[in-house]
Amino acid sequence: MLTLICLTIISAATILFFTRRGLRYLRYFQQEEYNGKRFKAWFLEKRTFDTKGTLIALVAAALSLFATGGDMVVCVAICVGAAATLVFFGFSEEDPRQVGKIKLKMTDRATAIYNLALALYSIATLLVITGTYFLGAGDRIYIYWFIAIALIQSSPIWIVIANSILWPNEYKKQQAFLQEAKDILADYQPYTIGITGSYGKTSTKAILGSILEAIEPTFWTPGSINTEMGITRQIRENLKPQQQIAIIEMGAYQIGSIAKLCRFTPPQAGLVTAVGVMHLERFGGAENIYKAKCELAQAIPADGLLVCNGDNPGARKMAAEYPKATTLLYGLEPEIGHLDCWMSDIKAGMDGTTFTIHWQGKEYPGFTKLLGAPMLSNLVGSFTMACALGKDPDYVIAAIHNLEPANNRLNLRKNGDGFILDDSYNSNPIGFASALEVLEVLEGGRKILMTPGMVELGEIQAAENRQVALKAASICDLAIVVGDTNKDALKAGLLEGGLAPDKLMEFANRDLALAYLTSPEHRQPKDTILIENDLPDLYEAISRF
Repeated sequence: MLTLICLTIISAATILFFTRRGLRYLRYFQQEEYNGKRFKAWFLEKRTFDTKGTLIALVAAALSLFATGGDMVVCVAICVGAAATLVFFGFSEEDPRQVGKIKLKMTDRATAIYNLALALYSIATLLVITGTYFLGAGDRIYIYWFIAIALIQSSPIWIVIANSILWPNEYKKQQAFLQEAKDILADYQPYTIGITGSYGKTSTKAILGSILEAIEPTFWTPGSINTEMGITRQIRENLKPQQQIAIIEMGAYQIGSIAKLCRFTPPQAGLVTAVGVMHLERFGGAENIYKAKCELAQAIPADGLLVCNGDNPGARKMAAEYPKATTLLYGLEPEIGHLDCWMSDIKAGMDGTTFTIHWQGKEYPGFTKLLGAPMLSNLVGSFTMACALGKDPDYVIAAIHNLEPANNRLNLRKNGDGFILDDSYNSNPIGFASALEVLEVLEGGRKILMTPGMVELGEIQAAENRQVALKAASICDLAIVVGDTNKDALKAGLLEGGLAPDKLMEFANRDLALAYLTSPEHRQPKDTILIENDLPDLYEAISRF
């Protein structure tokens, strides 16, 4: 009887521990877009094995083995104490639905995965522990605690298994939603513009959307939504009949992704911001990235419109290989080759940037609150596309004047008597270098860099982070490296570039770094802080499990 009480306590504690631990693993699984392969890679790279539950169960097993002398009353006491400790520590952990940069969103899909994983885990726990009892383990309680360790360590596996079981039904639902979105597109028939690029596509989409919306009703997907199901939801919920222009951002992590989106939302026009090295790890090589981005140009009909960044070799090559009835190049560097539209006389200040755009033999002086070469390049690309669609250039310039910088994309905001230059949305070698150039020309006191570096650059990641850190060393008075992901490369570049060791600091995460920089005892008059990139929880130092 006492043995069965012990087994009940061990089983219940193990299952209750999973109710919180499963949520924590689900959060990262959701951030990996429910991709089991990438989730496994993250799990192994970060070594997010359980330690707390395992240690408690291990102590309980040792006490049951060595300290009881077979006394089942003592074993029950040990089980009660260990179970209470296990549950206490489990529920004292952070709730991923409330804590974190990217919180766990309990969508219908996430809820279904969690509930099934919990059910499977519970069934496995009861079957394995009772099965072990009937196989002859008897009152050797330590054996059941060792089983509990194995079960606790298996927690992430049940999340993946549950997702695999539910996938066929999820796929059917997704296909139904997809067909509904296709029917809406067929009914409304908007003029569709696809936007892609290794970087800059989200900002360009927002700029172009805002320009066109100032002239006529325009649809574009918000934020960085650029996947099939994300676009599907936006079309179903937000596309209106009067919106005769639809701007679709097309993201890709492998060859075929953009082609699939083009079959879903056939583009009449396309804008390519750049072909670069972002997501190199996932593509496996620069040539594959180029092939993937070319899928947009290939999908545009021969009588369509293609606008490409002429400053970027890959985008310029694409325009030459897949010309359309109207193929236009834009950029900031007309000296490197022919451009149909370009910007000159660029002068940046605390309020924004003045410039002159050259288009079809005329000059259009203007002003924007946007800062940095990448954002200005996105602006010129949007100007080119809008004018190629027949919009009056003067109206476009007026709309540009009213553009508001997007959050976290090199926007400058007051911070007491100083400033924060927030470029935390994302980072790439060109964007990072440009942000440093903006920091260099801004007036004020100390120039401070806070960054975790750049990711998803494959085998060149360390070299690229080291190189941009060399540049930062000549500009910044203080540099703060966040997290461990690129710590060694950034520190090496900063020190090699001449930054004094006492002007280089390290923090485990963004919040600690910001708390230090904004505290009264560490702030100095008119500090300007560049926040370059902000890695999601998947990359930043994570709390132990």
